[in-house]
Amino acid sequence: MGNKQGKEEDGPSKKSSSDEKTKGATGESIPSRKRLPVSESTEESIPGVTGRRTKRHSNSDVTKSSAAKGRSTMPQQTTHVISPSAVWKNEGAEVVELTIKHDRLVVAAIDFGTYGSGFALCTRSDYKKDRNKIFVHTWNSGTAITNKAPTTVLIKPNGRDYVSFGYEAERDFVDMDPSEQKKHYLFRQFKMKLFNNAELSESTKLKDITDKELPAVDVFAAVMRFFRESLQKRLDTKSTEDFSYDDVYWVVTVPAIWDLRAKQFMRKAAEKAGLKDSQLSLALEPEAASMYCRKVPVEISTQRDGAKQIASLPTGSKYLVLDLGGGTIDITAHEVTSDGGLKELHQASGGYYGGTCVNEEIMKFFIRLFGGPVIMRLKEENPGDYLDLMNDIEMKKCTFSPKMNKEKITLRLPVTLLTAYREDTECEIEESLENTTFADDVHIKRDKMTISKKLFHTFFKNSVDNVVRIIKEILDTPGMSDVNTLLAVGGYAESPLMTETLKTVFAHKKVVIPTDPSLAVLKGAVIYGFEPEIIASRVCRYTYGIAKQGIWQEGDPESKKLPQTTRKGLHWCDDVFDKHVEVGQVVKVGEFQEPKDYFAVEGQELALLDFYASTQKNPRFVDEPGCTCVGSFVLDLSGKNSRENILVRIGVGGTELEVEAKEEKTGRVFKSYCNFLP
Repeated sequence: MGNKQGKEEDGPSKKSSSDEKTKGATGESIPSRKRLPVSESTEESIPGVTGRRTKRHSNSDVTKSSAAKGRSTMPQQTTHVISPSAVWKNEGAEVVELTIKHDRLVVAAIDFGTYGSGFALCTRSDYKKDRNKIFVHTWNSGTAITNKAPTTVLIKPNGRDYVSFGYEAERDFVDMDPSEQKKHYLFRQFKMKLFNNAELSESTKLKDITDKELPAVDVFAAVMRFFRESLQKRLDTKSTEDFSYDDVYWVVTVPAIWDLRAKQFMRKAAEKAGLKDSQLSLALEPEAASMYCRKVPVEISTQRDGAKQIASLPTGSKYLVLDLGGGTIDITAHEVTSDGGLKELHQASGGYYGGTCVNEEIMKFFIRLFGGPVIMRLKEENPGDYLDLMNDIEMKKCTFSPKMNKEKITLRLPVTLLTAYREDTECEIEESLENTTFADDVHIKRDKMTISKKLFHTFFKNSVDNVVRIIKEILDTPGMSDVNTLLAVGGYAESPLMTETLKTVFAHKKVVIPTDPSLAVLKGAVIYGFEPEIIASRVCRYTYGIAKQGIWQEGDPESKKLPQTTRKGLHWCDDVFDKHVEVGQVVKVGEFQEPKDYFAVEGQELALLDFYASTQKNPRFVDEPGCTCVGSFVLDLSGKNSRENILVRIGVGGTELEVEAKEEKTGRVFKSYCNFLP
């Protein structure tokens, strides 16, 4: 689709059938809306073209379209009807602006982690005074106060409402009578179920620790609802200022390497939890951490005398951001610009190589030693003991270092595990151990197991080797040779083994770790909520475009072929993806792309622009795999007696796509916003 005038190749955009209805910004029904035709401005309007939408079929349940409304069913997008309300004084043109930009009097952030989660908030007034005033919710583990709680949620037998979250959820479950445990659901460390899940949809199920199932979207929504209600309690008790829930803008962090499907899934879960779409942004975890490290001095140099010097990274610095989380490893590259902003140099790379991968290796060892049926019996019959074992493994993993003085790591084994083994095998585990390959490295005496440092180190190998591999691949990329700093954040960055490995393998680089690496993403998400423009430019992760009716071409599906034709006898084609921004393109925040021509059919009162994102570089249709609707833009064209030519352009904002549509005859400008997926 070109944007030059005088050609016939471009046709009318997607227009809804006359009986189609949708909800406007005020909730009223809008009859007879039509999708704005897309064409070169010299193309004559086509008599009889009503823009009837064809039924769409998508390979993705997440992006499956509705035949009735012709739009994405997940997430439910807000459609805005725009009426004149303001004047764009700078250019003297009438501006039809829908004031949906949130004031962000309060920004609340949720760091939804694989192993641990937390939330933070800050008022705009406090943020302007001192960025260090970001409030981070704390949790009581029973033995210590922590900034994050385990991503564990206890859900009622109805499968929707939560009982408790975090440490409290685990304690509540353990304290329950076994009969009650069987009725309730306890989910833990379930975030990674969204990673690279080609079948992800609203019907996707999750299994709790005893293999009972619930829809994944309900489990994620329950956690977000807990955070929302916890924030409301905080606001209700805050006496210095009077805020309502509508004053809150939410930022939810997601891994940069998640696909479009998973990011939209998180939006749907947030919607079910009561977080309004207009009050929500997704932030990429490494970007948020990078923002935090730009706004808070983080570089620490230790001198021989032990003194520490703290300084910010200087302008022009190029550095890798290593977000080493519990589930994913996200690595990207940034450059500090002269105005203090950040320029993305390399798209995020990574994979499922985080800290929980080490836990999984340890559990594989347990299964080899005790047998899968015995471990499953422990989970089903004594889930409390199973949780205690998991927590002990986590603690030993986090503190393990090859340089530690101890030659053995000790784990406490539940008596119920040893009993289950004895009953299932009619042998004692101590005797069986002597006949395994672990005989020299593992010893069990009563309820204590000791593992040699050498064997325990091997549990980290797959995770650490892959982290090192990805870093080397990025540093070997053209333009990355002058990157001299590695900024490591995330809970896994607190692992002595991980940090020692990075400093050894990349001895020629400076490895920088913030004081609280596990909080960098969370606090950075709050900063992102207030100052999304800090990321001055980024490499676009998706192709963005508009649904239209173009010219049917040989090889296009017959189902897309419309009976109406152009003056040259060419048939119109339904569901065509009209590209505005391409994946991989470097886009600057606040800068608009070149406009494209569209036209409104004579007599059309309402016109609809559907905006789509795609993982493909050149998608042909909006219902192809990897495409999803991210917003809709309704133009009020009442009172028009002739065809109206309209120019449409898209600007990439920090958290939204800014859309402007200009009537060529009147100069009137329509403005709106839709989701920009980072």
